[in-house]
Amino acid sequence: MTLNFQQTRELLHKFQFQDLFIQQLGWSDSSQKKAVHLEIEEKTYQYQRIAESSGVAIFEVTAADGNIPDAKIRAEIHKEVTNLIAENLLIFIDSQRTRSLWYWVKRERRDAINRVFTVREPLYVKGQPGDLFLSKLGSLVIDITELEDDNLSVVEIARRLQDAFDVEPVTKKFYKEFQEEHKQFLQHIKGINNEADKRWYASVIFNRMMFVYFLQRKSFLDNGDLNYLQNRLNQSKDKGENLFYSSFLKVLFFDSFATPEEDRDPSVEKLVGVIKYLNGGLFLQHRIEQENNISIPDIAFEKVLELFAKYSWNLDDTPEGKDDEISPDVLGYILEKYVNQKAFGAYYTRPQITEYICDRTIHKLILDRVNDSLSDKYRPFEDYNELIFKLDANICRLLINDILPKLSILDPACGSGAFLVAAMKTLILVYGAVIGMIDVIGDASLKQQIKDIRDRHQSISYYLKKRIVTDNLYGVDIMEEATEIAKLRLFLALVSSAHDVNQLEPLPNIDFNIMAGNSLIGLMKVDATVFDKVQITAKAKARGYKQENPDLQLSLFQSSSYYTYQSILEEKNKSIELYKKHAFIPGKEKVGGLDEGTHQDKRLLLLRASIDEINNKSQEKLNVLLLDEFSTRLGIKYEEVQLTGKPKKRVLNVDDIAALKPFHWGYHFDKVLGRGGFDAIITNPPWEIFKPQAKEFFAQHNELVTKNKMDIKVFEKEQKILLENPEVAAAWLEYQSQYPHISAYFRSSEQYKNQISVVNGKKAGTDINLYKLFLEQCFNLLRPNGECGIVIPSGIYTDLGAKQLREMLFNQTNITGLFCFENRKTIFEEVDSRFKFVVLTFVKGGKTTEFPSAFMRHDVQELQMFPSNESLPITIDLVRKLSPDSLGIVEFANNYDFSIAEKVSKYPLLGQKLNNCWNISLQSEFHMTNDSYLFCKDSKPGMMPLYEGKMIHQFNHQFEKPRYWIVEKEGRAAVLGRKQDKGQKVDYQSYRLGFRKIARNTDARTMISSIIPPNFHAESFQSVRTYDYEGNRQINYDVMLYVGGVWNSFVLDYLLRLRVTANVNFFYVYQLPIPRLTEGGKYFNEIVQRAAKLICTTPEFDELAQEVGLDSHTNGVTDESERAKLRAELDGIIAHLYGLTEAEFAYILTTFPIVPEQVKQDALTAYQDFAPLTGDADIVGYLSHIRS
Repeated sequence: MTLNFQQTRELLHKFQFQDLFIQQLGWSDSSQKKAVHLEIEEKTYQYQRIAESSGVAIFEVTAADGNIPDAKIRAEIHKEVTNLIAENLLIFIDSQRTRSLWYWVKRERRDAINRVFTVREPLYVKGQPGDLFLSKLGSLVIDITELEDDNLSVVEIARRLQDAFDVEPVTKKFYKEFQEEHKQFLQHIKGINNEADKRWYASVIFNRMMFVYFLQRKSFLDNGDLNYLQNRLNQSKDKGENLFYSSFLKVLFFDSFATPEEDRDPSVEKLVGVIKYLNGGLFLQHRIEQENNISIPDIAFEKVLELFAKYSWNLDDTPEGKDDEISPDVLGYILEKYVNQKAFGAYYTRPQITEYICDRTIHKLILDRVNDSLSDKYRPFEDYNELIFKLDANICRLLINDILPKLSILDPACGSGAFLVAAMKTLILVYGAVIGMIDVIGDASLKQQIKDIRDRHQSISYYLKKRIVTDNLYGVDIMEEATEIAKLRLFLALVSSAHDVNQLEPLPNIDFNIMAGNSLIGLMKVDATVFDKVQITAKAKARGYKQENPDLQLSLFQSSSYYTYQSILEEKNKSIELYKKHAFIPGKEKVGGLDEGTHQDKRLLLLRASIDEINNKSQEKLNVLLLDEFSTRLGIKYEEVQLTGKPKKRVLNVDDIAALKPFHWGYHFDKVLGRGGFDAIITNPPWEIFKPQAKEFFAQHNELVTKNKMDIKVFEKEQKILLENPEVAAAWLEYQSQYPHISAYFRSSEQYKNQISVVNGKKAGTDINLYKLFLEQCFNLLRPNGECGIVIPSGIYTDLGAKQLREMLFNQTNITGLFCFENRKTIFEEVDSRFKFVVLTFVKGGKTTEFPSAFMRHDVQELQMFPSNESLPITIDLVRKLSPDSLGIVEFANNYDFSIAEKVSKYPLLGQKLNNCWNISLQSEFHMTNDSYLFCKDSKPGMMPLYEGKMIHQFNHQFEKPRYWIVEKEGRAAVLGRKQDKGQKVDYQSYRLGFRKIARNTDARTMISSIIPPNFHAESFQSVRTYDYEGNRQINYDVMLYVGGVWNSFVLDYLLRLRVTANVNFFYVYQLPIPRLTEGGKYFNEIVQRAAKLICTTPEFDELAQEVGLDSHTNGVTDESERAKLRAELDGIIAHLYGLTEAEFAYILTTFPIVPEQVKQDALTAYQDFAPLTGDADIVGYLSHIRS
């Protein structure tokens, strides 16, 4: 059974929900139609069953007072209905049947202990565009044949309810074919020598062809020709070979879509037929077309059209769910995947994430604006749904005339426009609800206002989307190709609202809304006085700009007050305002100095040309100002990397700045920044580290080079061979030279002051990561009280290098949500399944005292109802208590985590330096790449093995055999470095406690620690420093064994796993709370003795065994069952050491799912055995003696 959209839309609009489910969705009429009344908090409600299927029921719920109840009451009613029938969908309706809220609860088990209830509450208001809501109903269709065959169980119906409100379209088939056809198309393009331009131009043609194909299938071309492109290709072939591109498509693009009907040559219409003028920039001549003489044979287009013809193309707001259907949303996925390549650190963002961020930020903006603007007679609305339920004439007028048109929403890394399209959908639903309510409430002035719009525009939905694109949405991306695709997606979303060709209007020119440029580099503010003083000649530009340079003279603009910075801004903004105004005035009107009879198409072209001219003239002067910031204020020079030796430094020039593609925010969006900044920023920025990637570069020149899984020495050999080619060598040097001056800017610019973290008085060394820069730039670009929603790696709350950004978030923003995913269910494709990322939302201004959180989530659908009662509130006081140095946020999963964290926080962190107590210092020794010259693969006399992390396991130094050996004399010299060798004792000559660096919190165990005998070790094995550089002992062996015993315990490992992602770095270990016990302390000796028996099992540990009273390695334990018993006892003792209850320890054991159940049960049994004894003192004393 296929969903009939027209009839379904009509029933939805009329609020005939019973007919909707029975007639269109195939559900059964209910046999129990009697309304049931219930009273909650002295108010009466009733629910009535309207449809059912296989034990699942749909209920309409109404209130005696005619209003939709608040969230608390809705939950109570759902609980009551669920007692009657477990699987249900509730539709809350007001008395006028103009507002409805659909209430469904998703139930799932998170783990062995926790069960999660997630509420879905899509809202539908009369008059709201129904297409976006209809997509949620498609999964609820039930075919009569399924009922006849008795194929539907309650489980299947429940699954369909979940699918209806948890939609994730599958489009991989088309994407695979699209990729292949794109590659083939590239081979056919002739006349473009630059490969990057050729690839780009292939995308330009594909973008245009797909857009035209959508119009074709919508019957919008040449009087409804559904096979327009195929027919015209055949006609072109009849006239001659390979004429389709040169003689038809160019005319269609440039002389039809981009040229007003009245300005076209008669021969154009004869060739292309009846084509509506659209403009919008999509069909203007591209730079690549202007610079090259391009030819493309007919066969290329035949293959493209064959691919398109295999699928059904639907331009409605939402797909009907067919397997072969290409909709704007599906195409959006294709384009997002295509343009967001992994090499750029950018990934396709799932619509559940974009929609959540847009709804959360935009709804909150609207709610706050309304509450701030209303008089005292209104009680502040608690949430967005309540606001929409209670719309009246005053609020509708406020929203449609003041609040909505003035919202500014930015994606500074917009890619192919996923967030911008999602923002449009969010806003169109708000507009739709307001206009739908205006039709109901009967306010004469508002009704007249809407009537005027409908009189001038045949599609009000088209008009509203055009308003949103023009007034509200802004995007910037460094890839111009990406911005073109973003515009295409917005245009498709816009055109989808037209139901016949007459509803089409010229597309808005959004070139000054969606712009190409480097979001991270550019002037945030422009000093008008300096701008007016600075001019530059070609001679000065070549030398490098200096303020006092005598060669500077007027050259960019004529000597006229008109060309002061202020007058340039005024002219630019005036042209933009006129453009926005005239984009909504069809017909013939007067503009500027033109006649009153100027057609809209020509008006828009003239205004667009004016804006382009002003922008182009301003860009170079702005670059000069930025050059001054780089060179004069920050003292940055260009470093030309050499094949050998130090880089050659020179003065930066304007060309160097232009190459950065700077985006000057203070100029392009001066009006927005003049109001304090953007109202909302929504983005998923690149996640890449900003530094040269050798494997990535050389992979372009040799297919043998792969970015990952390639031995370093093999790669270095290939690199050396490649660099023998002069062209490759020159390109490699130029590539590396692009980074130093930009890195210096990021590290020294005032706008990135939170990129450098100071921990314990020292700067934390860290690579520059683009996501960190974007986070701070978002903060810079937001207005006070502006909303931000951003998708970034989990390092934002764990990494030491992000500490200062956390300070910024804690002290200068109000964090409204931190939702962490682990990529187990491939939310981001081509990203490791263990990788974690967060959806972070915050408001600029104020301070954070507490924020809702969720960690280690796998299902993207869980995001929709965050925050909820299931969310865990984390206080900043607790963060500072648990991580005073790094401010790292611990990954709490539930209340057990909180109670355990509070208990262990009373103990000092391992990194704290205490008086009259032992302290430790961690160290790394040899780097596998930088120190590889020391490593030998064969053992010879005078050599010592190199311990790597994978060679050890818990209490076991012989887990794997060594791969490398080091000559002791050479190793000693390397360890001492510049320090004088006085024959002092050095660490490699003693026992050392250490741990594996490479470990994930999803492994069976994360803290893998042991003591190794005297030897060298690699950086993958991190150790506790035994001696200082003068040979003085820093830690006693009994303390070393005590710490090793605690490190290998379940309790300590659990605490570490709350923090670690993929590496056990020093600062994670330093943040661990460990009781500083010494000899004679409770549990100290018990832990030391058991750890010694587990470690001292070979002759090289005799000295250690003797020092702690074990005599020799022969008293060590090698029997596996006895070792398991000792380890279980250690775990039980250490759980008591931390004061944990049995329930808390049992919970900790559940967080190690890969560890065998028997091992965990033995640990719990040991905990019980070591529980403090109570009762008669003599008996307790006797039993304690036996136990010891």
